[in-house]
Amino acid sequence: MNNLSNRTKGILFLVFSAFGFAVMSAFVKLAGDLPSFQKTFFRNLVSCIIALFFIIKNKESFFGKKENQKVLLLRSALGTVGIVLNFYSIDKLVLSDANMLNKLSPFFVIIF
Repeated sequence: MNNLSNRTKGILFLVFSAFGFAVMSAFVKLAGDLPSFQKTFFRNLVSCIIALFFIIKNKESFFGKKENQKVLLLRSALGTVGIVLNFYSIDKLVLSDANMLNKLSPFFVIIF
């Protein structure tokens, strides 16, 4: 992969990321009648373990810099609400429609 340009690497990583999120959405849909909060908990548990690994590896602070803690807490809370609502939409809508709404979220932010 060293002989690829940065642009090609970026495109490949975007494709892999989109594929990973599509697979995650499919598994959320296949999980059945579990509550959205329970699905969110286990998804965030995996993310928390991965983040913990990188925090320990890079010897960083667990809660960020003191001046950024309120913004980080707000970002965490809103991110969790976003994941819960995304998983709820995956449960209630056709999978393609739920993923389309999720991918359109940056445009909704600009509009609102």
